[in-house]
Amino acid sequence: MGSALSRRRVTATVALAAVAVLAGCTQKPPPDTGVYPGTYDPPAPRSEAPRLTATEPPSASQWPDKAVPAGQTPRLGASKVIAPGYRVDSFLSGLASRWEVPLGEQRLIEAPGDRKVWHFSGKATEGPELAIAGVPTEQGDIVSFTCLVDVGREKAAEFLEDCAATGIPGWDRGRAVAWLKTARRQVDAVYAREKGMRPASSALYVSDGAYAFLSRAGQAKNPDGAYTLRVSGGGVAENS
Repeated sequence: MGSALSRRRVTATVALAAVAVLAGCTQKPPPDTGVYPGTYDPPAPRSEAPRLTATEPPSASQWPDKAVPAGQTPRLGASKVIAPGYRVDSFLSGLASRWEVPLGEQRLIEAPGDRKVWHFSGKATEGPELAIAGVPTEQGDIVSFTCLVDVGREKAAEFLEDCAATGIPGWDRGRAVAWLKTARRQVDAVYAREKGMRPASSALYVSDGAYAFLSRAGQAKNPDGAYTLRVSGGGVAENS
């Protein structure tokens, strides 16, 4: 009973994380649901941080060039399809199979802005948390996907690198993985400096209209927290 409830809570948390980017949200974590990631609200953004609307996506050059406490970044623009024809079976099914994550069926869920979006998610049944979630169009093209893994889980770094090495057209896998390794070191340093009291967010990786960022957040029951890697289409000005 308890484990089933925990699985439902984790799925709900990953779902919230996956749809957050659709409404041009900042890297603010979802409300505390009793599971990570994200039980602490980030501080108010710095006055110099641009607060652009969802229709005015920021240039990647407006973002910090290294990891910062969450909330110190511009507001993302609205997400778009990552690439026409880039579907669940193009990459995420293989990723889920390699990490033994049973992906659920697509279903409509509530999203910010009083909307409903298609969504799917799944988590590993063994060990510390490891989960995958995605937001597709009704036709199946991927708008965004999220990989979440407990910092203390064995091969957590390998899982994140596998997520970063996507098959998105125009996405440089080698450069993305190199970016991720640097982002993880920087996010860990910020998280340690903040003593785990505030989430940490990385600089962006941008490639042909798609982007990624890494965050780390925890809570009292899991002070080491979890990593969340989000990959989305649109959201930032192209060729920036």
